[in-house]
Amino acid sequence: MIEINEDLPKLTKSIEDYIEVMYNLRKVKGSIRVTDIAEKLDVKPSSVVEAVNKISKLKLVSREKYGEIKLNEMGIQIAEGIIHKHNTLKKFLDVLGVDDTTAEKEACAMEHILSNSTINKIEKFTEFIESSQDQVF
Repeated sequence: MIEINEDLPKLTKSIEDYIEVMYNLRKVKGSIRVTDIAEKLDVKPSSVVEAVNKISKLKLVSREKYGEIKLNEMGIQIAEGIIHKHNTLKKFLDVLGVDDTTAEKEACAMEHILSNSTINKIEKFTEFIESSQDQVF
Protein backbone atom coordinates (compact mmCIF):
# COMPACT_ATOMS: atom_id res chain seq x y z
CA MET A 1 0.00 0.00 0.00
CA ILE A 2 1.21 3.50 -0.86
CA GLU A 3 0.31 6.34 1.49
CA ILE A 4 -0.59 9.46 -0.49
CA ASN A 5 1.27 12.53 0.73
CA GLU A 6 -1.16 14.94 2.41
CA ASP A 7 1.29 17.84 1.97
CA LEU A 8 0.89 18.07 -1.80
CA PRO A 9 -0.96 21.15 -3.06
CA LYS A 10 -4.68 20.88 -3.82
CA LEU A 11 -5.27 21.47 -7.52
CA THR A 12 -8.33 21.92 -9.70
CA LYS A 13 -9.72 18.99 -11.67
CA SER A 14 -8.56 20.63 -14.88
CA ILE A 15 -4.98 21.10 -13.68
CA GLU A 16 -4.90 17.51 -12.40
CA ASP A 17 -6.09 16.27 -15.80
CA TYR A 18 -3.33 18.22 -17.55
CA ILE A 19 -0.65 16.91 -15.20
CA GLU A 20 -1.87 13.33 -15.57
CA VAL A 21 -1.84 13.59 -19.38
CA MET A 22 1.65 15.14 -19.32
CA TYR A 23 2.93 12.34 -17.12
CA ASN A 24 1.46 9.66 -19.40
CA LEU A 25 2.84 11.35 -22.53
CA ARG A 26 6.27 11.47 -20.91
CA LYS A 27 6.10 7.75 -20.16
CA VAL A 28 4.75 6.73 -23.57
CA LYS A 29 6.41 9.19 -25.95
CA GLY A 30 9.39 10.35 -23.91
CA SER A 31 8.42 13.98 -24.41
CA ILE A 32 5.57 16.37 -23.69
CA ARG A 33 4.38 18.76 -26.38
CA VAL A 34 1.46 21.18 -26.50
CA THR A 35 -0.05 19.52 -29.58
CA ASP A 36 0.00 16.08 -27.96
CA ILE A 37 -1.70 17.39 -24.81
CA ALA A 38 -4.33 19.18 -26.91
CA GLU A 39 -5.03 15.98 -28.83
CA LYS A 40 -5.34 13.84 -25.69
CA LEU A 41 -7.64 16.29 -23.89
CA ASP A 42 -9.51 17.33 -27.04
CA VAL A 43 -8.84 21.03 -26.47
CA LYS A 44 -7.25 23.80 -28.52
CA PRO A 45 -3.49 24.28 -28.32
CA SER A 46 -4.07 27.83 -27.02
CA SER A 47 -5.97 26.33 -24.05
CA VAL A 48 -3.03 24.02 -23.37
CA VAL A 49 -0.58 26.93 -23.44
CA GLU A 50 -2.73 28.83 -20.95
CA ALA A 51 -2.96 25.79 -18.65
CA VAL A 52 0.76 25.04 -18.91
CA ASN A 53 1.52 28.66 -17.99
CA LYS A 54 -0.65 28.27 -14.84
CA ILE A 55 1.03 24.97 -13.99
CA SER A 56 4.43 26.56 -14.57
CA LYS A 57 3.57 29.32 -12.07
CA LEU A 58 2.87 26.54 -9.54
CA LYS A 59 6.44 25.33 -10.23
CA LEU A 60 5.24 21.88 -11.36
CA VAL A 61 6.60 22.12 -14.92
CA SER A 62 9.23 23.96 -16.88
CA ARG A 63 8.80 24.98 -20.49
CA GLU A 64 10.74 26.63 -23.22
CA LYS A 65 8.70 28.72 -25.66
CA TYR A 66 7.70 26.42 -28.55
CA GLY A 67 9.71 23.67 -26.89
CA GLU A 68 9.24 20.61 -24.79
CA ILE A 69 7.43 20.69 -21.47
CA LYS A 70 9.08 18.97 -18.52
CA LEU A 71 7.40 17.91 -15.30
CA ASN A 72 9.58 18.68 -12.32
CA GLU A 73 9.87 16.37 -9.31
CA MET A 74 6.78 17.81 -7.57
CA GLY A 75 4.79 17.55 -10.83
CA ILE A 76 5.80 13.90 -11.18
CA GLN A 77 4.88 13.21 -7.55
CA ILE A 78 1.46 14.80 -8.03
CA ALA A 79 0.85 12.87 -11.27
CA GLU A 80 1.76 9.59 -9.59
CA GLY A 81 -0.60 10.46 -6.72
CA ILE A 82 -3.46 11.15 -9.14
CA ILE A 83 -2.84 7.89 -10.96
CA HIS A 84 -2.63 6.03 -7.66
CA LYS A 85 -5.96 7.55 -6.57
CA HIS A 86 -7.55 6.51 -9.85
CA ASN A 87 -6.22 2.95 -9.63
CA THR A 88 -7.30 2.64 -5.98
CA LEU A 89 -10.83 3.82 -6.77
CA LYS A 90 -11.08 1.61 -9.86
CA LYS A 91 -10.02 -1.43 -7.82
CA PHE A 92 -12.54 -0.54 -5.09
CA LEU A 93 -15.36 -0.26 -7.63
CA ASP A 94 -14.27 -3.56 -9.19
CA VAL A 95 -14.50 -5.23 -5.76
CA LEU A 96 -18.03 -3.83 -5.45
CA GLY A 97 -18.92 -5.48 -8.76
CA VAL A 98 -19.33 -2.29 -10.79
CA ASP A 99 -18.96 -3.00 -14.51
CA ASP A 100 -15.58 -2.02 -15.98
CA THR A 101 -16.76 0.89 -18.17
CA THR A 102 -18.72 2.50 -15.35
CA ALA A 103 -15.92 1.86 -12.83
CA GLU A 104 -13.38 3.57 -15.10
CA LYS A 105 -15.61 6.60 -15.68
CA GLU A 106 -16.59 6.98 -12.02
CA ALA A 107 -13.03 6.49 -10.76
CA CYS A 108 -12.02 9.40 -13.03
CA ALA A 109 -14.71 11.58 -11.49
CA MET A 110 -14.05 10.61 -7.87
CA GLU A 111 -10.25 10.92 -8.03
CA HIS A 112 -10.60 14.70 -8.14
CA ILE A 113 -12.98 15.17 -5.23
CA LEU A 114 -11.97 12.65 -2.57
CA SER A 115 -9.27 13.60 -0.08
CA ASN A 116 -6.01 11.71 0.14
CA SER A 117 -7.02 10.54 3.59
CA THR A 118 -10.25 9.03 2.23
CA ILE A 119 -8.37 7.36 -0.62
CA ASN A 120 -5.93 5.83 1.86
CA LYS A 121 -8.85 4.41 3.87
CA ILE A 122 -10.56 3.06 0.73
CA GLU A 123 -7.30 1.38 -0.23
CA LYS A 124 -6.97 -0.28 3.20
CA PHE A 125 -10.61 -1.40 3.06
CA THR A 126 -10.21 -2.82 -0.46
CA GLU A 127 -7.08 -4.71 0.57
CA PHE A 128 -8.91 -6.08 3.63
CA ILE A 129 -11.85 -7.29 1.51
CA GLU A 130 -9.54 -8.87 -1.04
CA SER A 131 -7.50 -10.66 1.62
CA SER A 132 -10.69 -11.83 3.33
CA GLN A 133 -12.00 -13.24 0.04
CA ASP A 134 -8.74 -15.13 -0.46
CA GLN A 135 -9.11 -16.73 2.99
CA VAL A 136 -12.80 -17.62 2.52
CA PHE A 137 -12.46 -19.14 -0.93
